[in-house]
Amino acid sequence: MKILRIFPKKTSYTPIDSLVYYPNGIIQSPSWKIFPEFDEIHISCSFTWDRKYCQEMAFQFRSTQDRPVKLGGPAFKSQTDGFTQGLYMKPNIIFTSRGCNNNCPWCIVPKIEGKLKEIQICQGNVIQDNNFLQTSRQHKDKVFRMLKTQKRIQFKGGLEVDLIDDNFVDNVRGLSIDELWLACDTEGAFKNFEKAAVKLVKAGFTREHIKCYALIDGDISKNEERLQKIWWAGAMPFAQLYRDFTNEKTKYSKEVEKFARSWQRPAAINMHMKKGTDFRSFNI
Repeated sequence: MKILRIFPKKTSYTPIDSLVYYPNGIIQSPSWKIFPEFDEIHISCSFTWDRKYCQEMAFQFRSTQDRPVKLGGPAFKSQTDGFTQGLYMKPNIIFTSRGCNNNCPWCIVPKIEGKLKEIQICQGNVIQDNNFLQTSRQHKDKVFRMLKTQKRIQFKGGLEVDLIDDNFVDNVRGLSIDELWLACDTEGAFKNFEKAAVKLVKAGFTREHIKCYALIDGDISKNEERLQKIWWAGAMPFAQLYRDFTNEKTKYSKEVEKFARSWQRPAAINMHMKKGTDFRSFNI
């Protein structure tokens, strides 16, 4: 089946083949003749604040052509059973498992995808699993064997720090690693994060390789302390503002938004940490 995929906006993850369309904020039907022949239209929505826009697009598309229009994606809590690699993301960005066995209060993954399930392994250099380290040893070994054929490998889903063991470190040390993304979303998680970072640094990885998601809220001083500790532990922090799973994007003050942006730019972060500057000094 030939599927025309519609995305609200283009990102570094969305595919770019001839059966992909980005309306870029305009709710109107494209000239259908510009596309190769297709059988269905799938509108894929990742963020809840884009739901209304995608629903309006679906209405417009159903009224201007006669093929089925399906609306789904993480924002609509679509199930992942039957997930097709490379359909809604670039082919090199893959999942080797879906779901997660944790129940972090800020995370929607277990509610949508359920408990962790290992799935068929495809070729790709970006591992996007929500919790790769919860997979079985046998599954990990298969993934590592596949990755030996890849370059610029990235584990982007967020590696659970208390599951980073010697076996994982030994395996990634033998791969062409570009980025290893960890997570330190609370102050209580820092101790385990620091232990994991020390293991990776001893294995030869630097801040260029070790990245860390850090969930933050509106408390600037508390969040900055954790972000600085992540940097000193040998990783590059990446601040993520918490957003509710609602139709309206969670609002923060302009100062908090600027603070978050300043902790998402490696060059600004390094300058800030090495020279002791304040984020308000940066025009970001």
